[in-house]
Amino acid sequence: MQRLKREQQKQKAKHFFCEENKLPNINYIQDKFCKIYERKENIQSVIHIICVGRTPDYYRFFDQRTANAIKSELHNTLSKTLSPSIIGLFEDKYIVLIFTKNSVWQHEQILEQQQLLKRTLPSEKTIKGKVLPFEYAIASMDISSRDLHQSKDRIFRRIAFGVSQSLKQADGLYIYRDKDYSLNLMKRATIHALHQDVRQGGDQFELYHQPICYSLNTSQVYAAEVLLRWKRSEYGGPGVFMPLVAQEPPLHYSLTLMIIKKVVSFISNPEHNFPDISINISNSDLSMMDFYADVMSATENFPELRSKIIFEIVEYCDFFERKHTRDNLLALKQAGFRFAIDDFGSGYSNFALLSKKYFDFIKLDKSLVKDSETNVTASETLKFMVKLCERIGVGLIIEGVEEASQMKFLPKKSHVYLQGYLFSRPKRMKGDLTLNG
Repeated sequence: MQRLKREQQKQKAKHFFCEENKLPNINYIQDKFCKIYERKENIQSVIHIICVGRTPDYYRFFDQRTANAIKSELHNTLSKTLSPSIIGLFEDKYIVLIFTKNSVWQHEQILEQQQLLKRTLPSEKTIKGKVLPFEYAIASMDISSRDLHQSKDRIFRRIAFGVSQSLKQADGLYIYRDKDYSLNLMKRATIHALHQDVRQGGDQFELYHQPICYSLNTSQVYAAEVLLRWKRSEYGGPGVFMPLVAQEPPLHYSLTLMIIKKVVSFISNPEHNFPDISINISNSDLSMMDFYADVMSATENFPELRSKIIFEIVEYCDFFERKHTRDNLLALKQAGFRFAIDDFGSGYSNFALLSKKYFDFIKLDKSLVKDSETNVTASETLKFMVKLCERIGVGLIIEGVEEASQMKFLPKKSHVYLQGYLFSRPKRMKGDLTLNG
């Protein structure tokens, strides 16, 4: 009988405690958590998950004995100093603390606890004679009794999301919000749908255009900027899904190639009378190893169209530090393609880029036009850019022209072009490009 009891105790210990360091594990945390709610009603809890080293793989930098010693020391320090209702390890690497009380946890109270945790945790430790800095990410989430009726998987998914968010924060602190989680789910669903529609040939996407006019005669169109529209309106307009695409370079690249192929197919049709075409690409697109080859392949049957295509790239000061990026651009220019810096002046403007003769056009950020009516600095900057572009021999595209009153201070020069709602809103690409339809 004694032997059976010892075996049962051994199995229980194995179930509730980590085998290597004997610290309470997630089974222990769950069991004790449920028992607290069984004894008392209307209990409100806040759970803190601490990621040591601000990376889930931090302990792999140490041997097992040292790693277990660190875990035990941090566990004991937090337990003795803060006296949490429950403390243990999750996945043998995250420290979990739970505090309970009879009233709702306010956001400020959770934030105060996070700060207290950071003050309690050591900022450095001496390990094998070396002083090592210790950083932490802390994700926190309040849990009520009603949350216990939900599936464990649902709770764990939210906890995992909280941990991932804490690792992204500059201070390593994050308090879970349902709104953030819902937005993340929507983001993932949107990205998945985009991938799916691109793989299926791109029929769910259509091209729009907005004309770029001569400043000397705004009734004449010099070029057209191509804009992407997605037929799946449930995922929002381009202002919603394009920022998400920008965070996914492979997806952005697939969309860019799809747009190029659609443009080539459209303007190669003799029935379509279109001027030069401007296509937005990202810095990551141009940095892709196969970008030059893919673009050349897309235009292989219509090489004469290469001189009609302008690639717009958002200004980026470290853009040309990668040799392959420069090589792609120069090779494409050699093939006849032209390039424009988009949104020039929206942040730090790298004028050194202009001296390299990489770009054929500079496209001013629309805020400059908007501010020029009332801001002397913006107005003088606009005048300076007009003169600079004339001196260095590049075209200047001024976008964001929306009011007739703005035409009074906009230059009328052969190298200056205008774009904005005053001339035309974006329209679906079809037939001839005209300003009236």
